[in-house]
Amino acid sequence: MFIPTLIRVATMLAYAIPGFLFIKTKAVKEEAIPAFAKLLLYVCSPCLSLYSFSRAEYSPELHGMIWLCFFATLFLLLAMILVFRLILRRKYNDVRWRVFIIATSLGNVGYFGVPLLEHFLAEYPFAAVFSQIFSLTMNIVAWTVGLFVISLDKKFIRPKKLLTVPLVLSMVIAYPMFLFGWDFPPMVAEAIQLLGRMSTPLCMIILGMRLATVEFKALITDWRSILASGTKMILFPLFALAVMLLIPVEPYVKASIFLLACCPCASMIQSLSELIGQGQKQAANTVLIATLLCVITIPVMSELFLPFLLK
Repeated sequence: MFIPTLIRVATMLAYAIPGFLFIKTKAVKEEAIPAFAKLLLYVCSPCLSLYSFSRAEYSPELHGMIWLCFFATLFLLLAMILVFRLILRRKYNDVRWRVFIIATSLGNVGYFGVPLLEHFLAEYPFAAVFSQIFSLTMNIVAWTVGLFVISLDKKFIRPKKLLTVPLVLSMVIAYPMFLFGWDFPPMVAEAIQLLGRMSTPLCMIILGMRLATVEFKALITDWRSILASGTKMILFPLFALAVMLLIPVEPYVKASIFLLACCPCASMIQSLSELIGQGQKQAANTVLIATLLCVITIPVMSELFLPFLLK
C-alpha cells in the first residue's frame, strides 16, 4: 500500500511543476495567480461538490452517516483549535502562533480528499460525499472561529459570508438532489464531472505558482510552519482516529474521516490571513510546506493505520 500511495500523492504534487515553471519563465505573471484561484473557487470547486454527491445514491443509512460526519468533523475541528488555544495561551499575542492554531485542523479535504478517497475506497464511490461535508464544516469554522482566532476582533466574524461561499451554494443544489434522487441531464453531468475533476490539478498548478514566488531556503527553515504542518498531518489524524474508534459506524466511514484528516493544510488559511491583513507570510509558508511534506506523511499514516480501520 505504501508505494502505490506514494506514487499517487507524488503524482498529484507533480501537477505543481507547470505552475512553478510558468512563473519562473515569466510565461505567467505573478499578478495572474488570483485569477487562477478564482477559477478554482468559483467554477471547479462547486462542480467537485456536485460531482461528489452525484456518485452517492440516497439511502437512510448513508443519509445518517452524512449527518454523523458533519457533527463528528465539527467536533474534531473545534476541539483541536481549543486544545492548542489553551496550550499556546502564553504566546497568543503573536499572530504567527494564532495562525499555527488554525493550521492544526483546517485541511485541503476537497482537492486532496476526493482523489485520496477514490484511491483507497474505490469500492465505496459515495465516500467522496464525506469530503464535501468535511469541507462544509471547515468553512463554517473558518469564517467564524478561524477569523476570530487570527484577528482577535469580533468584527471579522462573518457568518453571512457563508451564504456567498461557492461550496455552500453548491451544497444547496447538491443536497436536495441527493435526497430526492434527481440527476442532471447526461451532457450536463459530464461537464460537471470534467470541471470537478480539474480541481486537484488546478489547485496544484496554483500551488506551484505560489511556490515559485517564495525563497526556498527561507521556506524550509521556517520551523514554526514545519511544526504546524506536522501537527496537522500527524497529530490531527491520530486525534480523528481515536474519536472515530469510539463511534459505532461502518469501517469505511472511519477510514474516510481519517484519510481526510491526513490532508495537508488548506489554502483557506492563507485566504483568512489575507482578509484580516495579519500573518500572511506564516500562513503561506505553512500551506506550502504542508503540501510538500504530505508526499511523506500521507503514505506513512495510511500504511500504519488504514488497514486497522478497514478490518
